[in-house]
Amino acid sequence: MSQAGASELQDRIDAAAPGSTIEVAAGKYAGPLVIEKPLTLVGRGWPAIDGGGAGSAITVRAAGVTVRGFHIHNSGLDLRKDDAGIQITGDQALISGNRIDDVLHGIYVKKARDFRILKNDIRGKTTLPPAQRPSSEAIATDGAEYCSPLNINSRGNGIHLWNSSGGEIDNNTVTETRDGMYFSFTRDTKVRDNHIHGVRYGLHYMYSDHNNFEGNTFTENAAGAAIMYSKNLVIVGNRFDANRGFRAYGMLLNSVDNTRIEGNLLNQNTVGIYLENNNNNQLIGNRIERNYIGLRMTASSNDNVLSRNRFSGNMHPAEMAGQNDSNRWSLEGVGNHWSSGNLVDINADGISDLPYREVDLVGDLRRDSPLVGLLSGSPGLNLLEFVHRHVALPGVEAIEDPAPLTPQFERP
Repeated sequence: MSQAGASELQDRIDAAAPGSTIEVAAGKYAGPLVIEKPLTLVGRGWPAIDGGGAGSAITVRAAGVTVRGFHIHNSGLDLRKDDAGIQITGDQALISGNRIDDVLHGIYVKKARDFRILKNDIRGKTTLPPAQRPSSEAIATDGAEYCSPLNINSRGNGIHLWNSSGGEIDNNTVTETRDGMYFSFTRDTKVRDNHIHGVRYGLHYMYSDHNNFEGNTFTENAAGAAIMYSKNLVIVGNRFDANRGFRAYGMLLNSVDNTRIEGNLLNQNTVGIYLENNNNNQLIGNRIERNYIGLRMTASSNDNVLSRNRFSGNMHPAEMAGQNDSNRWSLEGVGNHWSSGNLVDINADGISDLPYREVDLVGDLRRDSPLVGLLSGSPGLNLLEFVHRHVALPGVEAIEDPAPLTPQFERP
């Protein structure tokens, strides 16, 4: 099937009356395209928009634009110009049901409000064709033309938001980009039921307040989520699964305040949750399971509340970097589930009659001296930990849960 001339679809866009709908038949169409009026652009049979390897394949500058049902590919590779499959600077954009691949950024939203990004499939650019390979790179000597891999740090992000607000990001799939979603100075946005896998950071996030994350899956990335310098977030019912690597984590929170983290699953990560310099947060009812380290918390975190969390099957349930007694390990008389320890519950209400102490005899030595990790599970270390759980000795960092939960606990 031949490719339409570079001006054909752009001419239809330019000639259309504001607010009209343009239906595009299956075929190949040359870009880049620029939309500067409110329009609905609908693809029938997955028409392909080829960005031509320069700039963004589609640029949305007007308010009230819809782009739905296209295969969008071959953007430029200039990170300084924010090249993307679709770049949005107009308010009230709806980007729905597109396949976006072989691009730098998938969808880039810049200083826009009230946008919706729904049910798109985004794949990053992973190789460079010979024409785009740097001249300094060695070329095969057999006369064949080979694509070379594009380093993950040179790729763009799946969905990149900067200085924007009022968005909805639902049911998208992102893979093979640098970061799955990147938030910077973006607020009042709801992010639901997205699947991010095979990237560097599933969610890379900073300076962005009042956002909600619900029901998203971050799996098999170098790290699940890095959330920094933000406040008043809701992080509920997400899954952080099998994010592994040297010092990787399911979810890192650094300088995050007044945030609710509830009902999330953190499973088979190097570190489940890493808390550093966080204040006045609530971690309620999370399942922290089968990680190398379940929870790592530094002494710079203050006045956080942890209740109903389930620590199960972790090699090390908790790693402490300094003691801070301002954090509370129960709420309204309800503590957390711990897989280790013999709990006494005479009245059978599901809450132990005695507090539980989780000790960390190794702490930062795991990081400074990796060979220390070989002691994990050894009889000698297990015996020392058993003693320290039952006898509070000075100089040993520990968590004390005043109301640990037994497996019988069922209170709603």
